[in-house]
Amino acid sequence: MVVIVHVLVDADAFDLGRVTQVGPEVRVELERVVPTDGSVMPFFWASGAESEAFERSVRGSDAVEELRALARVDGRVLYQVRWTETTPSLTGAIAAHDGTILEASGGRTWSFRLRFPDHRDLAAFHEDCRARGVDLHVERIATLDAEYASEYGFDLTTKQSDALALAVESGYFEVPRRVTLSEVADELGISQQAASERIRRAADTVLRRALMSRSGNDR
Repeated sequence: MVVIVHVLVDADAFDLGRVTQVGPEVRVELERVVPTDGSVMPFFWASGAESEAFERSVRGSDAVEELRALARVDGRVLYQVRWTETTPSLTGAIAAHDGTILEASGGRTWSFRLRFPDHRDLAAFHEDCRARGVDLHVERIATLDAEYASEYGFDLTTKQSDALALAVESGYFEVPRRVTLSEVADELGISQQAASERIRRAADTVLRRALMSRSGNDR
């Protein structure tokens, strides 16, 4: 049965993460395309850095043969990278066990959403990563059916969903606001700080799933 796994990994574990560690403000997102020439991670979006300094740093890596800026949209830049050679680390383990990268983004730490044909392939991938010295933190494993069901629900807890729904319905996000955070907290029967944390975490989850699941061209 097809399984989906969400993992966190240090940027040093793979080429793209390693060469784009220009500063703590930089965020990189893999462009979801299937390269026809067999190249590894050829397209990515970058934001949060001064583009000239970022490009100079990436081009200075021995692993990069060529870096091209293809598009600039709202402070984000779409790049195409050509590697001199790829290190058989995280991406090598993914390919060796028939894994597919569905989503990937990060800075110092990256979040990957991967698909494997079954649990045996996933287990073999995990063992392979250990052998290669790649330290993974597994956040979530789900079957394909469960993953799509949770995607519809945005992976919110019941409390987060209730808090966000109440905030939206009562006009907390409107300009100007129709209710205060304190009023939302009172309605939920929790402290103002707890309400703020629930709403912010829920909003962050929904926005990331809604925005990060779309390709750069969609945006």
